[in-house]
Amino acid sequence: MTTGSTYLDINNTSDVVTDATETAVFRIADLLRHPDDLTNKLSSIRKRFNLERASIDAQLKTAVESQLDDAQRGLDNLAFTYAENEKVRGNLKSIDERCTAAQNTIRNYARIKKISRTHQNFVSTKAMVEQFQQLNSQVARIRSLLADDEERLLGPAPNLLLVHFKLQGLETFRNTTLAKARRSPPDVLNTLHDYFHKVDQLEQDFENHLFKVARQTVDLIKTGHASTVVRIVKIIETEERADELASIQEAPAFATSPTSSADEVSSYDASRPRPIKSYRIKFFDALRDSIVEEIGQMYVKNRDNLPEVLAQFDTIVDNLILVHDELVPRFPKRYNIFHFYVLEYHRAIYDVVNQITAAAEIEPGFILQLLTWVGDYYASMSSRLDVSEELLEPRLLDGQEEQLTGEYVKLVRTKLAEWLSNILQTETVDFLQRRTAPETDGSDNYLLAGSVIVFQMFNQQIDLVSSSSRGELLYNVVKECCRMLDEFHKAWTRIMDAEYAKFLDPAPSKSHHTSSEIAEGLPEYLVALANDCLRSSEFSEQLLQRIEQLIDASFQPLLEEQIKAAADGFMKLSRRASQILVDIILIDLRPAFSLLHTHPQWYDQDIMRFVVGTLEDYCEDFAAVMAEYLFTRFTTELMDRVVGAYIESFRNKTVKFRMPAAPDKIRSDLAQLTTFFNLYKTAKRVTAAFEPIEKIVAFVESNPRMAFLDFYSMWRAYPDCPLEFFEWLLGRRDDLDKATVKEVMEACRNKVQEEGRDLSGVQPTVFGRVKLK
Repeated sequence: MTTGSTYLDINNTSDVVTDATETAVFRIADLLRHPDDLTNKLSSIRKRFNLERASIDAQLKTAVESQLDDAQRGLDNLAFTYAENEKVRGNLKSIDERCTAAQNTIRNYARIKKISRTHQNFVSTKAMVEQFQQLNSQVARIRSLLADDEERLLGPAPNLLLVHFKLQGLETFRNTTLAKARRSPPDVLNTLHDYFHKVDQLEQDFENHLFKVARQTVDLIKTGHASTVVRIVKIIETEERADELASIQEAPAFATSPTSSADEVSSYDASRPRPIKSYRIKFFDALRDSIVEEIGQMYVKNRDNLPEVLAQFDTIVDNLILVHDELVPRFPKRYNIFHFYVLEYHRAIYDVVNQITAAAEIEPGFILQLLTWVGDYYASMSSRLDVSEELLEPRLLDGQEEQLTGEYVKLVRTKLAEWLSNILQTETVDFLQRRTAPETDGSDNYLLAGSVIVFQMFNQQIDLVSSSSRGELLYNVVKECCRMLDEFHKAWTRIMDAEYAKFLDPAPSKSHHTSSEIAEGLPEYLVALANDCLRSSEFSEQLLQRIEQLIDASFQPLLEEQIKAAADGFMKLSRRASQILVDIILIDLRPAFSLLHTHPQWYDQDIMRFVVGTLEDYCEDFAAVMAEYLFTRFTTELMDRVVGAYIESFRNKTVKFRMPAAPDKIRSDLAQLTTFFNLYKTAKRVTAAFEPIEKIVAFVESNPRMAFLDFYSMWRAYPDCPLEFFEWLLGRRDDLDKATVKEVMEACRNKVQEEGRDLSGVQPTVFGRVKLK
């Protein structure tokens, strides 16, 4: 040990010297920063250091002298104390010797001692007999006081401390008596046990009442009886101190008779003068039982209304605030009463929540409420009670949030599919049977009611989820809604295409239905469907704007993609409906277009008047019931398709261009069509649409020697127009022979080969969308 201490002292001294050296070097470096300082400041620095050194030496000398004086005084005190101890030891030894000598000098000392002890026993016996005589009356009085307190459980309990004090006296008497009688015969012990049974019963009744009151601790505070809580704490503290004394007391030797039976042993430990009661542990057990019972009653009372259970759980925070403000100051710190209440309430809630989640079926709305409530619960405990989430163990739901979220999304998917099926079934019946005209909105536009119901359904789901702070859950729900919309699009597409197929081919031999099964009014319902899809697209945009304000920024791009895809699906469905409407119109016009450019019907009759009349009827009807945006798009589609149909009519089998009357007749047809479409489209747009036909007319009426130029002009503008079509047009002229046609086409082919134009990257024109071969 000495060597080790010396080693440490050497190391410490070495460190001190090193630190002092470094400090001195830094200080000198700070004082002598420039070379001139050695000349100008050195003498003054030396004087100042000498003064400081002298001052420090004087201080050290004074301190050493003071330490030496203190050490000397300590040594003197130790010597004086040792001398006094020796003197006391000698005096005690002298007293012991004199006591021993005195016993031998007193006559009959042993007899006197025995008589004194007998007198003490008589006095003790008399006191015991008097206590036995008063036992029944004391027990009756204590029981009466206890009964008064038991009548009002949530009361001031004025007799609680008095009952406990009196009962303590009886317990002390009982324990002392039984301890003294422990060597008595078994029949004596049994008699004493029977006699003290009323005390045992009273003690048990008091303990039951005490902890019954203790179970109402929070309610006592609420009703203004905090003094009762203080009395309970005082009783517990008194019993705790008695337990400590009993636990450290030496147990006297206790010999039992070999014939002793279990009936001879009291309910307490006879080897000790007082049994250990552990009131503090029992008190906390009573509080724990009351908390478990309180939470359990909340659940049982509202078992059929689980949201109300969560609402009841919210009151627990108020109880904990009351505990913190009112109970904590009335309990010893070592009880840590607030922490106990927090954990026990949390564990009781944890058990009930597990019981709820273990149920066979949970409503989707309640799953969402539960997830939201758990987050709010932790937030409330943190903000209102400053209890962090890490202290609340075990964690609510045991980390099953993701599983419950998946379960909720699964239930939402099932419900949405069921609702969507019902909506489609209702809407498609009207669409297929078409017994009455579609419903109209405030603008007299045809509409279907399905989209309104669908988006109301989606908004209800979003309203439920928006209260949750879980952005992923909101994203998953909206994703399921968009998936249902995709199914909605596909279902309507199948229905629409099936009805259109019936319209195209009503023969029973091919489609297994009769013409009478094809209900009238398909165009009107297609208009209603297109309008409804446009409105649904607007609903989708509104939905996106609403969700952008609710969801985290990290999920916004994903949701935007999902909802825009749903909106695009509605627009595609709307375009498909418009295309079918155009197809229906062109089917009605097909007989008229088949007569164009033929001899003699086309030349002798005004077929185009019939075509324009049909177009006027359709457009006037649709303009009144179709949304303006859709009607604009519809007329554009119709105009482009009419242009294509007119170009295709040049390939009719009996086409014959009677020159020079044919070009004028074509221009007459174009004049009627452009006049009609100018009612709905701009003149510039109409002119651009009919430009291909104008170029065809120019090529048809061109001089054979100049036909190459008209061909090149048209081919440069429409490179996807097949050469066979040009050859067909020339071959239909009645003023050209085959040799001339061949000569013109040879020049045209040579020009095309010379140009060598790559058509792979060319944007398709109207000629790429029509059938000319």
